[in-house]
Amino acid sequence: MKTSLSLALVVACGLVSGLAQAQISPEFTRDKEGAKDHPLLKRIEGSIILHYATKKFDSHQVALGPVIFDYGEQKTKEWKKIEAEGARTTLFYREPADASTLECLRSYQADLKEKGFEVLFEGTSNGKPQEEANTLDNGYGRFAAAVYQTEKDYGLQEYTLPGADDFRYTALKKTGEGGAGDVYVTIFAAAVTDSWKDPEKGILAGTVVARVDVIETKALQNRMVMVKADEMEKQITTTGRVALYGIYFDTNKATLKPESDTTLAEVQKLMTQDGSIKLLIVGHTDNVGEFEFNRDLSNRRAAAVVEALTSRYGISSQRLFPFGCSFASPAAPNASEDGRSKNRRVELVKWN
Repeated sequence: MKTSLSLALVVACGLVSGLAQAQISPEFTRDKEGAKDHPLLKRIEGSIILHYATKKFDSHQVALGPVIFDYGEQKTKEWKKIEAEGARTTLFYREPADASTLECLRSYQADLKEKGFEVLFEGTSNGKPQEEANTLDNGYGRFAAAVYQTEKDYGLQEYTLPGADDFRYTALKKTGEGGAGDVYVTIFAAAVTDSWKDPEKGILAGTVVARVDVIETKALQNRMVMVKADEMEKQITTTGRVALYGIYFDTNKATLKPESDTTLAEVQKLMTQDGSIKLLIVGHTDNVGEFEFNRDLSNRRAAAVVEALTSRYGISSQRLFPFGCSFASPAAPNASEDGRSKNRRVELVKWN
């Protein structure tokens, strides 16, 4: 009797599984036609691309903090973000049935860190979207709705992701080198609730769906990079200062990169031509990160330039003074990557 019952249960379970598989439309058993992984990204084995879109130039909100609704003011508070602009790729993955939102995020982070990316921000609902354990919003899918507010053209985005209870988000950045543009990657992974399941797409309760966006910003224009000694002198005479974009550092570091030598040589030429000029070497940053962190970073970078000019280019330390401004004196709004690239600079300011 027990054997017969066990056999019946096995057969029944097999039938249920078969019916669940049968509900998936054939077009969702494989990647969407024309879709492909971005060259920078791998995927979790068994994932399927449900939706794919590319644009040669677009903007994307990169969240750097939570989205909180102020019930007293009846509006969403200002939230920290970057408006990244450049070539954009958007992918929606249906992860394998046994995948979790944590596995999804950690897999992408590990892969991208190996390729030189740093994590800018990470948060989670902790499975309790209406409680304080949620580090992304204070309920009702506000984070997904705010970050992707302009993108309502796909059902998963409009309903499924904001309606999740278990969701996670991370934003990563790879700083461009040698004039190349920065690259941003954001991932939002959500476990689908029973209310928003979509069997036709193979999305059942608990299935993890991940939205991945890659923004490849444009490289700095050459005219912003190289400033000759004569042009430095002209701008200093006219405005009292000159901005230099040909002095390079790695992200969050104050070690000068070899690509800076050409610009440093022009500064030496300027100070040799005018033996009486004294300069403040002023470091500036964008607004990514805390103010005090950036003030220390910008000061150390300015000091690194002074050290190079004195030790390697023979300029007297009495003629140079380093100073860090953090992001207190922007050259452009920090709302876009183009603006932030203008704010990451070293300025020469005449002080005698």
